[in-house]
Amino acid sequence: MANTAIDCHDVWKSYRIYHQRSHTLKEKILTRRNQYEEFWALKGIDLEIAAGSTTGIIGANGSGKSTLLKTMARILTPNQGYVEVNGTLASLLELGIGFHPELTGRENVYLSGSLLGRSRRDVEARYDEIVEFAGVEQFMDMAVKNYSTGMYARLAFAVAVSVEPEILLVDEVLSVGDESFQARCVDRMAKFRSDGHTVVIVTHGLDTVRGLCQEAVWIEGGVIRESGSSARVVAAYFDSVHGGVANEHPSAEQDQAGAGAASITAVAFLDGEGRETTTFETDSTLTVRVECQTDLPLQEVIFCVAVYRSDSFVYVMGRTSHDADFSGRPPGRHVVEFSVPALPLLPGGYLVSVGLQDRAQKQVYDWHDRHYGFFMMDNARLPAGAGGIVHVEGHWTASPAPSAEAGVGGQLPAEGAVAPERPSERSVVSEIRPHGDPAV
Repeated sequence: MANTAIDCHDVWKSYRIYHQRSHTLKEKILTRRNQYEEFWALKGIDLEIAAGSTTGIIGANGSGKSTLLKTMARILTPNQGYVEVNGTLASLLELGIGFHPELTGRENVYLSGSLLGRSRRDVEARYDEIVEFAGVEQFMDMAVKNYSTGMYARLAFAVAVSVEPEILLVDEVLSVGDESFQARCVDRMAKFRSDGHTVVIVTHGLDTVRGLCQEAVWIEGGVIRESGSSARVVAAYFDSVHGGVANEHPSAEQDQAGAGAASITAVAFLDGEGRETTTFETDSTLTVRVECQTDLPLQEVIFCVAVYRSDSFVYVMGRTSHDADFSGRPPGRHVVEFSVPALPLLPGGYLVSVGLQDRAQKQVYDWHDRHYGFFMMDNARLPAGAGGIVHVEGHWTASPAPSAEAGVGGQLPAEGAVAPERPSERSVVSEIRPHGDPAV
């Protein structure tokens, strides 16, 4: 199809896992055959990658992501089915292929470029651009065996992306180098996309997929679990990882600290309608519901909630129940809810810690560290250019600059200008109700 860059039709791929190998000719003759089992990495994959699209492939380790990418790159041949590629293709499946440790950085640029199909004249024309992108100008005449891991990877990536194919396959190489270099890598991928090239990325960086890719494919156990818009697929995958697994009550050995008079028995997230979910939108209502068992009056127990970004573990916000009135609640089973009427968090994944402490916060009764997760989806009402972690309301205004005679601070508001409205304050609500009883 003219509008399809890559077409995978009923692709199956297996590997042999050997349990016993013959180490000598005698063993090979006597045993006749090595014992192995067939492992199917891909099981009937049907996938079309549209020309000019950017697609992210996500999934757990061992799910078949890299195997699928290698079949697209024609490095691996499927046991069954076929892969059709329409256009020139380049792959970044492993950085540094073709680099020789004894050669200098300069020599390796030419060597690696030739292995990627470029002539010496082409490499010379792009040499300065490659070196500038890698940021290793002063080390180009040094043998690469003396490079740091980051320097080696940066130069290899710079050489690889100097190729401008119609289709680019990338396998987990956007995480090399420091923050500045990673930003340049993402910018280069964005340029490929804006120039109409087809890009397929395999990565564990969900925020990279959500921000860079229009489409996403979630592979699990060698089959496609879900495909479609990147925001929807990433949210479903995050919900499976941090919702279906992490939001279960952990074992006594996992993610807990402390023991004694109070314990957490269950944690769930509710939307504005009171439905359990792990997917929210910016400015929507989020309620953290904590079920607990206490041997103390509830007033003597402090509930703690902390939120972190899942991709960096950056601490986003935290609250305790110091200001909540739990008086009159005896020992026993309870449901405590912490509600934020308009959650200001921007799209991405977030992890939540929930803990119980004594009133003086000197003793930990129970603590589940970053064990629960939810995902923030794109909100169509967000203004263009919103970035960061939280959405803060604000207004832009413009007025004439003050004249020289008015001096500093002498500017008057423009005629007809309207002062911006002050954003309404958002309250945070804590609620307590006995387990099984209606809300108080």
